[in-house]
Amino acid sequence: MKLVSWTFFIDMLGYRDINGEINTEKKARDFIDFMNQNKAIFDFSNSESVKERYQKDDQFNLYEFYDIKYSFISDSLVINLYPKEVESLTIERKKYMHSANALFIVLMRLQTFIYACFKEKQLFLRGGVSTKYCYLVENFAVGEGLIDAYLTESKVAVYPRIAFSDSVFSDEKLVKEVEFLGNEMYSRSILKCDDNGVYYLDYLGYNMSCVDRNNKMVYQLARVNLPTYLSHLESTKKFVESHAVAVSNKLTELKSRQLALSTDEEKSKLQRVIDKFEWLKDYHNSVVGDFPDFNEYMVE
Repeated sequence: MKLVSWTFFIDMLGYRDINGEINTEKKARDFIDFMNQNKAIFDFSNSESVKERYQKDDQFNLYEFYDIKYSFISDSLVINLYPKEVESLTIERKKYMHSANALFIVLMRLQTFIYACFKEKQLFLRGGVSTKYCYLVENFAVGEGLIDAYLTESKVAVYPRIAFSDSVFSDEKLVKEVEFLGNEMYSRSILKCDDNGVYYLDYLGYNMSCVDRNNKMVYQLARVNLPTYLSHLESTKKFVESHAVAVSNKLTELKSRQLALSTDEEKSKLQRVIDKFEWLKDYHNSVVGDFPDFNEYMVE
């Protein structure tokens, strides 16, 4: 039996603007260094030391069930969890529980990448997630899962978020386990749904729920190892505060550019971009509002 395949297609919004402003070798090298740093994030999370740690985990060894592959292609990141055939996997519910757990691991690994993008370059991510077949080798990716994830990113996500394809939600058993794990471990689902029925990853809510003392698991960690908990709390506050600043700065920049435009057509075109970041502002504030410890980081 195999676990569920996961494919992420993630685009960096604003990359083309930055790329268009690169007109010296220094600027080019600086941006290439930034992209290499992003690659290093995933190289580290997929390193031999990490694999060895998972091998010692008696609950779930990610690498027993998946080949983890990823590739940066221009301004896009493709991540593929390619399922292995595992003879010992015979219980259907365990299949879905492990598959759901793998989604949480990808979300956890994405946090550093998300942070680096908005903190260093004021770039935000838009992506799509599919469970259809995909095969990735170095910079080459093929399969209906790649197309499904790409179309979800380009046609469904619309706003700076990582949205799920209908292929994911057609599997009710998988979604049930994703919801179960979120509520069991973090007292909160990592899936958010908008008014149009589009589901997307709640990366901010996940981040804050990991240090929410109302969560039994977090509360126990704080009691057993307070210094570690306080360190995690400080890191999360830094993440949320930086996110607020980046969203606010992006809106200020876009609105300033709009005022300098001379035609209604140009202003209308830029307004569509502004609307995307107004959505991001609303997302930020709605999630931060759920966590009293973070209310000071609302975006005005």
